Amino acid sequence: MKLVSLGVDHRTAPTTLREALAFDDPKRNQALEELAQSFPGCERVILSTCNRVELYLAADSEDTIPSAEALGDWLANFHNTPSEPMAGHLVSHHDEAVVGHLFRVAASLESLVLGEGQILGQVRDAYRAAADRKAVGPIFHALFQQALRVGKRVREETGMDQGKLSIASVAVDVARGVFDSFRDKTVLVIGAGKMADLTLQHLATLQPGQIVIVNRSQSRADEMARRWAGNTLPFDELDRALIQADLVVSTTAADQPIVDYNRYARLQRKHRGGRLALILDIAIPRDFDPRIGDLEQVLLYNVDDLRGQVEQNLKHRTSQVEPALAIIEDETASCLADIRHQRHAGALLRQLGDYGDSIASQELARFFASCPDLNESQRKAAELLVHRLKNQFLHQPRAALRSAATLANPELAPQPHAHPILTAVKHLFGLGEAKAGDRLDPSKPR
Repeated sequence: MKLVSLGVDHRTAPTTLREALAFDDPKRNQALEELAQSFPGCERVILSTCNRVELYLAADSEDTIPSAEALGDWLANFHNTPSEPMAGHLVSHHDEAVVGHLFRVAASLESLVLGEGQILGQVRDAYRAAADRKAVGPIFHALFQQALRVGKRVREETGMDQGKLSIASVAVDVARGVFDSFRDKTVLVIGAGKMADLTLQHLATLQPGQIVIVNRSQSRADEMARRWAGNTLPFDELDRALIQADLVVSTTAADQPIVDYNRYARLQRKHRGGRLALILDIAIPRDFDPRIGDLEQVLLYNVDDLRGQVEQNLKHRTSQVEPALAIIEDETASCLADIRHQRHAGALLRQLGDYGDSIASQELARFFASCPDLNESQRKAAELLVHRLKNQFLHQPRAALRSAATLANPELAPQPHAHPILTAVKHLFGLGEAKAGDRLDPSKPR
């Protein structure tokens, strides 16, 4: 069994090269077909995201698997990109290293944002797309299914994905911690730039009762309101919007505070029934006078407050890298042993079937030679009887082999020796050392 992966990611290649080598769905489907033509006999999966483009290939033998150089040339030709500029950016892995690399990718240890959750779904999509195109065989079925389990296990056991790492997402986490429900809440967003849009993207998951956008440029406010099903107010009606708002997110690029202490104190006395107001001031410089946070029924968080939480979350994720790597090391050894074990069992199944066919054919030939007067119907009845007897005799050994191939023992999996049932079947039926792809030659003595 041979494995190879080749590709680029956010650490090894600039954005321009990653974009040049990327695969959308139609290109990926075409590439899976062309890889089959260029490297016949290989299983293949293509993983393409905004931060990485990787080709994965597997084969039964070293003669079948392409070299990293050949795979790099194929990638350059497919995208009509000169191979020379790619050379310094392509990274390849082989055999066991492919397994460890894929598991680290699925666990988000190789991601731009440590612990991000999207990559696991992207690995799943890549695997399913290849499976739909019949590009995946027993090696990659086992490998990619295990990679998905490993990615999930790392998250569950280390909490790697806990704690947001962007100011906007942490701001929304703060809001979620303050309010039990958002269905009766009015959210006011001041500003209509990228940060406002990103924050609204996170806020939309909370399903607030109303979103109001206030911005100096009315056209930009209207455009954002359409995108997020919100309403707008003119900038000169900001006071009215502040009185009505339960949650304020301020993201302007003003060079000085747009709301001072005295102004907000006056507005707070008119705030709906004295309800709590949460202000997330994520503008730089700050939009709200920091003393506003001293008012009763007002919670004010600025960028420094939120950045501290981001740093704490990142510290937690980083502290979980070593435990995650320990899980991956264990799972890599187990996965390789399982794949080899299953393929060894599959080869023995084929040998056992060939052995039974050989015996049946020899005995039928002897029987027909001793009864030359049998008609066609009688000959077919004899063939059916012999083959049914063969299948009956081999049913239990076959079932035992299949069971041994699918019931993995975590304590035995990393060990190199064969399952005792496989050894027993080989000895009982006089089968040779089975390798993946082997078939018994009936002409050779057993």
